[in-house]
Amino acid sequence: METPQPGPADGEERSVELRPRTRSNPEGAEDRRSSTGSLGNSNPSTPQPAVGSRVEGEGEASTSDSPPSSTTTTVSATTAQTVAPIVAATVNAIVGLPTPTPVAKDRPKPTQAPPPLTPPIPPTAEFQLRAPRVNCPEKVIICLDLSEEMSSQKLESFNGSKTNALNISQKMIEMFVRTKHKIDKRHEFALVVVNDDALWLSGFTSDPRELCSCLYDLDTNVCETFNLEDLLSVIRQKIDLPLMDNIQTIPPPFVVRTLLIYSRHAGQLQFSPSDAVNSMLLSPYFFFDVVYLHNGAEEQGDEASWRDIYTSFCNLDSKGTCYHFEVSLCGPAIELHNCMAKLLSHPLQRPFQSHASYSLLEGDDPQDVEATV
Repeated sequence: METPQPGPADGEERSVELRPRTRSNPEGAEDRRSSTGSLGNSNPSTPQPAVGSRVEGEGEASTSDSPPSSTTTTVSATTAQTVAPIVAATVNAIVGLPTPTPVAKDRPKPTQAPPPLTPPIPPTAEFQLRAPRVNCPEKVIICLDLSEEMSSQKLESFNGSKTNALNISQKMIEMFVRTKHKIDKRHEFALVVVNDDALWLSGFTSDPRELCSCLYDLDTNVCETFNLEDLLSVIRQKIDLPLMDNIQTIPPPFVVRTLLIYSRHAGQLQFSPSDAVNSMLLSPYFFFDVVYLHNGAEEQGDEASWRDIYTSFCNLDSKGTCYHFEVSLCGPAIELHNCMAKLLSHPLQRPFQSHASYSLLEGDDPQDVEATV
């Protein structure tokens, strides 16, 4: 019996000796191993046991008489990581040191968008009562002012020449009606002309040609007064607003929108609505949009007057769902077309006018950007 020799110290390489041919090692099989430790296997990435360790399938010759190594390849990294904290906790308990509390790593929080520089004012509780945002059919009533101010040659047309507000308004109305008809052929349009009194000129029709046929045969007149209550009373007699049980969930079959193009400078409006007219203005299915043409940029003495009129129209909207625009007659006609383009949006789907933005890029001045239809 051979006396076992002491194993080499840790960190020193064990010398490989050629073993003789024995019953357990015929033909010196272990001596023919390659440098990777396998028989004919040239893949260096496959881990192989070191010389002298037990290999499954070999006989008595694979048993090593040297003391076992401290760590074998069967010990995984997960086991080592699990044992290490237990040993450290045991040592700390014996010595008396406090056991370190595991600290959870803070996950990086997503970056939040910076708050807007000027946050919009949230609508009041009265404004939040809105019908469903559906594109139901519209009944659009176009009210055109025929006062003498509409005939003044002040607006600058596309070719640089001066034209009057009536011609621009007629072309603008035709473009509006035809565009709305292309969006939804269920929309209906009516025409009302405003002199001293309001006249219902064309009934509701879904054919743009029918309305445009009576649009261009109009002339301006010298008008002394303007009775807003009379205009709203005529509209109230011609329409029937939907009555829905649940306003916020059930979409209406249609909505009614009045579009007034006004160009008078007679001071602040005198308006004392009746109960029927007031009920119509408070209906969630009725909208009263206004485009006001004024001379404020040219006649500085009348600036306070036209601002009072514009404020009077804005005060009619207690729901906050109507749109109001003011355009100077001394500017380019494109501003009037831009206002009408902004009115193409559906009244149930458009935002509050104070929240609407027409700029494509951040930092653009909305007043300098033309609305794209």
